Amino acid sequence: MKKTAILTMAAATMLTTSVGFASPLNDYSAGKTQVDLTWRSSDIKANGADEDGSSWETQFGKKSNLEFGITSGLGNNFAIQYNGYNAKSKDAVSWSDDDETGISHLKLKTQEFNVLYKLNKNVSVYTGLVTYKAEENANVSYTDGSPSTTESYSSKSKKKIQFGVIGSTKLSEKTTAYAQVGVASNFTNWKVGVSQEIAPNVEFNVDYRGIKVKELAFDDDDGNFDASTKGL
Repeated sequence: MKKTAILTMAAATMLTTSVGFASPLNDYSAGKTQVDLTWRSSDIKANGADEDGSSWETQFGKKSNLEFGITSGLGNNFAIQYNGYNAKSKDAVSWSDDDETGISHLKLKTQEFNVLYKLNKNVSVYTGLVTYKAEENANVSYTDGSPSTTESYSSKSKKKIQFGVIGSTKLSEKTTAYAQVGVASNFTNWKVGVSQEIAPNVEFNVDYRGIKVKELAFDDDDGNFDASTKGL
């Protein structure tokens, strides 16, 4: 990826920010290790279609969650990486009809295990296994006066092989711009940001991230739905 492409993507999509540590590790020497911690405020959106063919969409409120990652160099331009993120929304009215109303929150859980290869000082490619699932917890109220109930739903965990690319470029001695995108079947994960070195081995990070998954289905429901999260 050319430097100009990275900077154009960052300028076009950096609409909100996140706080964490470290831009992507750029030194894959054996034993070189980096830990990433991000406190990210993300919204979650879900949409699909009912059995009668009518479409629906629910926009859940933003909530902050911890994102964690670790990358360790193996030498010879190779590194291994783990990333984990549980995006959990605030409560929202997810369905309402003549008989009942469900107020719920949605959680989108993702884990990545990647092998990275450094092509040059600015670009790395990677492949690995991404696992994701959705969970919904709802408080259901009934119009006939029956006591409210709590219901929980979970989709089956899906495992996919993903491929991705990471690009970075120095803006100054201590400032780096970077972009990353990974894709798998029915899964997209991307990030753009800028990091600033604030102390030896510590960087302050500002970025924007989006994840989208397709064709999820809860265990007790025949219909599929899509979910996406993006933000701070």
